[in-house]
Amino acid sequence: MSELFQVFPIPIYCNKPESDTFDKIQEELNTVCDKIEFSQMENWTRDTHELNKDPFQSNVLKKYNCEKTIKFLKECVNDYLAKTTPFDYNGFPFVIQSAWLTKTKKHHYAHEHHHGDADISGVYYIKTNGEDGNLQFDNINSSMSGNFIMGALTSKQVAPLDTGLLMLWPGPLKHGTQENKTDNERISLSFNVNVARPCFSYKDGAFD
Repeated sequence: MSELFQVFPIPIYCNKPESDTFDKIQEELNTVCDKIEFSQMENWTRDTHELNKDPFQSNVLKKYNCEKTIKFLKECVNDYLAKTTPFDYNGFPFVIQSAWLTKTKKHHYAHEHHHGDADISGVYYIKTNGEDGNLQFDNINSSMSGNFIMGALTSKQVAPLDTGLLMLWPGPLKHGTQENKTDNERISLSFNVNVARPCFSYKDGAFD
């Protein structure tokens, strides 16, 4: 009997907060959104999304004391690590290195990119109609697309899109968002997480 199996899959994590937690997170993040001034990045094309000021060097969750969101995010990161590490997981210290807000208006999109040396990258959808531009991941084997078999495989994997959905993935994985062709302005929270290695030296509380 013939058999076909996939090797070296990329772990993508999805989760949604339950009713009461969802309401509190939404209230928390929408309050922050009302305080944020969004603008496009200089030197980026004019049809890309808008971000808060100094997005990649700041942490809006810490700045605005988003305790409910941070708690849920940490629970999801621990769950993700427990599901992906190939040994008994007793918890690793980790830091939410940066967190920023994104607004995607009609005809705007996010160009394909990756998050460098982040161990984990993620998104939480604060406001979406489910049709305003899905996240999509690049096939890590795209460099082999000249091969007949590899070229026949899907080049992009489209991710689900829903208010309250949180997704996590390895930071080096290339991704972008499709064009928003609706009148709705999608708003999302993006973030990077770094995990402490056992050989690291760190002060108590440094990875809270």
